[in-house]
Amino acid sequence: MKRWMLLGLIVASLVLPQSSHAAELQCFEQTGFCTDGRFLEYWRQNGGLEVFGYPLTTIETVYNNDSEMHFLTQQFERARFEFHPELAAPYDMLLGRLGDDLLRYRNIDSALLPREAGPKQGCLWFETTGHNVCNQDNELGFMAYWQTHGLNDPKLDAFGRSLQLFGYPLTEPAMETNANGDTVLTQHFERARFEWHPNQPDQFKVLLGLVGKETQQLVYGEGSSPFELTLVDDTLFFSADDGVHGQELWVSDGTESDTRLVKDIVVGEESTWPTQLEPANHGVFFVVNQQAAYQLWFSDGTEVGTRIVKEFGAKAKPTNLKTLGNGVIFWADDGVHGLEPWYSNGTETGTYLLRDLNPGIEASAISDGYINYWIDYTPIDNGMAFIAYDSQNGAQIWWTNGEKNGTRLVSRLAKSFGRFELERLDDLHLIATSGHLEYEMGVWNINLANGDPQFLASYPFIVTTRNPNPVSQLTQVGGMVYYMSKTQNGELSLWRTNGHQDQTTLVDLQGYKLRNILASSKQLYLELSTSEDVKAGWWYFDANNSLSQLTALDLRLYAAEDRVFGWESLAAGLRLYSNDGRNQPLRYRGSVMGKSATFPYSTHEHFFDLSDFQHGKELWYSDGSTLRMVKDIHP
Repeated sequence: MKRWMLLGLIVASLVLPQSSHAAELQCFEQTGFCTDGRFLEYWRQNGGLEVFGYPLTTIETVYNNDSEMHFLTQQFERARFEFHPELAAPYDMLLGRLGDDLLRYRNIDSALLPREAGPKQGCLWFETTGHNVCNQDNELGFMAYWQTHGLNDPKLDAFGRSLQLFGYPLTEPAMETNANGDTVLTQHFERARFEWHPNQPDQFKVLLGLVGKETQQLVYGEGSSPFELTLVDDTLFFSADDGVHGQELWVSDGTESDTRLVKDIVVGEESTWPTQLEPANHGVFFVVNQQAAYQLWFSDGTEVGTRIVKEFGAKAKPTNLKTLGNGVIFWADDGVHGLEPWYSNGTETGTYLLRDLNPGIEASAISDGYINYWIDYTPIDNGMAFIAYDSQNGAQIWWTNGEKNGTRLVSRLAKSFGRFELERLDDLHLIATSGHLEYEMGVWNINLANGDPQFLASYPFIVTTRNPNPVSQLTQVGGMVYYMSKTQNGELSLWRTNGHQDQTTLVDLQGYKLRNILASSKQLYLELSTSEDVKAGWWYFDANNSLSQLTALDLRLYAAEDRVFGWESLAAGLRLYSNDGRNQPLRYRGSVMGKSATFPYSTHEHFFDLSDFQHGKELWYSDGSTLRMVKDIHP
């Protein structure tokens, strides 16, 4: 279901702006609306019916998304008037960028359209946007019309008056179908759309598109809200709401025809809300809440192969699912043992408690002190290392191969109650953080075979913060584990270790400040800023172990197997950049224009959940060179 766009109208009882002479009201039976005061005066002085068309609304208070303020506004067929009493006439009445609005509705980012090579003979060249405006028939056409119409301001020359009225050209001329169904040569400007009608009389060969009327009729999509994108082999599993079945499990191969609902677990509009999708055994495990009980499910992507695995109690929500062999390890509370580690191979008989690590009803999962649990996993030695707590040993490292008798305590760290991180160094060693002294966090090399801890370094805890950990984001790249250290004043630094204390060192960032790190395709990328805290983009270590810049743009970077994707946030939407291989330059691939520039929340490899004006939040795909919506799931 879609709704008509209301343009944010908020009706208020306000005194309308008046011109210097006696107020005059002019009504138009063609649309049934009137205009008066300064709105009528501006309309008459700057082109009237030919340029602006008839009024389509009353004069009302409207919220402006760009300025985040309310202004008296009136919509006309070809323009939107916005009254700014703080400005001197004629600029007390500003025109909306309706030409650009309509382009953005179609996900056309005019600022990044290809520029023309340069001026064309006999045309008007606009260096700012890189487009020419030309005539189509001798002295008739877009250039002549642009030059002979303009804002009524005697302080400006002819060019300035036209620029104030129409703005810069945003596109080259191209054949397009307008709102009336006519296919005509069209060129878009910031505040207008020029159309060439060669069969009309000379004075009507150039007509202005009804951009005001069209923006008033724009339709926003509800969106299906794709969530928890999870790739299994070449199939993407995710949850979505098509407006008919509620939020349910879907699959896609990246094409519209093969993007489909898997199973309507709760028949009808009620949502099942599949969560915690985790790939295993050529399908996904996920969790639903049905009939006041949490259930573990498995799906191979077919309706018949989507089945319940095990039902837990109302308070026994399975959580922190992680792939292990042909199944998943997860935490659940069966009402007897507390929140403890379980394993499932996708059958009820193959779903069992691994071990009651903290005997009794107390949980072995480490609480963050609020309402969540901190459970860090690291695949190693054909099994899974993880962190858990018991009253005898405190927080320690455990390891399991998914079998009850294959779950054992690994570390012998000093008794710690805090949460900490793990990262695989090699087949037999883990790098872990844990409380060291009373006010410090240590970094350790843990031997998986015997649990021997080798101390590497320590860092003071960050006091008076919700998360006091001074070390985070352990990341293994090229046989080294990198991590970020945070000081009391919030400064970040980059460290690395190969598991030896004398080779656990601070990385020289050549005078830059660290903001974030990301690992992709066996490469570490660093988001840096200058010593003056000016953002400096993303960097990487080259073959000579020196810093090289990947991109100077301020991007939200995402890792894929063979490349990186970067999203740039703008007031008008998002721009996608990607490269063709590791450490190759990033290139612009496309834009998604929406009400707010919201970074993808759920991503996997080449799939993204993105929101645009026309469709709402839907599933999108990029192969690294193009960007497209997969399917309008909730039309």
